[in-house]
Amino acid sequence: MRSRIVSVASLVVVVASVFFFLTGAWAIMSQRLDEGSGVMYLAGWLLAAIVFSYRFADPQWLDPVSIVKSR
Repeated sequence: MRSRIVSVASLVVVVASVFFFLTGAWAIMSQRLDEGSGVMYLAGWLLAAIVFSYRFADPQWLDPVSIVKSR
C-alpha cells in the first residue's frame, strides 16, 4: 500500500512540475521573468519532473533501505 501512495504522490509531483515548467516558459516569453532566472526556474522543475517520473515508475528506486541492501 505504501508503494501505491508513493507512486500516486510522485505522479502528482510530475504533473505539477510539467505545469510549472510550462508556466515558467510562458513567463519568459511574456517577459515577466528574465532569461537567467527563467533558465534556473525551468531547470529546477525539469529536474524534479525527471527524478519523480523515475520514482513513479519504480517507487523502490529512491528507497534508502534498498540502496543500502544492494551494496
